[in-house]
Amino acid sequence: MKLKSLLFSAFMLSAFIMVAQDWSTDVYKYGTLYPGYVIDADGNKTEGFIKYRNRVSLQTNILFYTDKNDKKSKVKYKSQDLTEYKVADKVYHVIHYSGGLLSKPVRGNLLVVDGCIKQYVWYNKADDISTLRKTSSETQAEFEERQYPSTTLFVKDGDEKPQTIAKMGLGFAKDMPEWIGDQPELAEKVANKEKGYKALSMYAVIEEYNENCEN
Repeated sequence: MKLKSLLFSAFMLSAFIMVAQDWSTDVYKYGTLYPGYVIDADGNKTEGFIKYRNRVSLQTNILFYTDKNDKKSKVKYKSQDLTEYKVADKVYHVIHYSGGLLSKPVRGNLLVVDGCIKQYVWYNKADDISTLRKTSSETQAEFEERQYPSTTLFVKDGDEKPQTIAKMGLGFAKDMPEWIGDQPELAEKVANKEKGYKALSMYAVIEEYNENCEN
């Protein structure tokens, strides 16, 4: 059972890496202001610039400038005071997930795939981050993947409770059909464990759901 769980985790991690957004430091520079926006709790959207920082910091505190050439235009937001924000190509939705807590507090999570079932990523700091050292064989982006381990999660429209890969994978044939029950044909394929509709095809199942849903 442990081996099966490890294989599942390894497969899903590799699948996630393929869809993860670019964090390449030769493209994105720490401390640089990139075009973006913030949307507050009342739905008001303000265009401006956000300072690019590490993956964890961007989830909690947003350094926003209406004028990138004027330091006095800086406004510091806490993510829980916003509903959405964007820096460079990265969009964050403020949802009920902050590394394991499924109710409160809300925090900014990186949107990876949009749709009726949205896919997000949450980053934590590695427990041993202060002692980690970059090896000669890895890129800076690969090193940061070790510094900031990630959790992939999904949120279905109308259901604010995030579902993690680990939780969904454990009872996939039982829980997934109920979750996507508004598409009965797809749900039945998962429940019957048809080829291509098992836990290791989780991303494909969600993609098919999104292709046929009304958003």
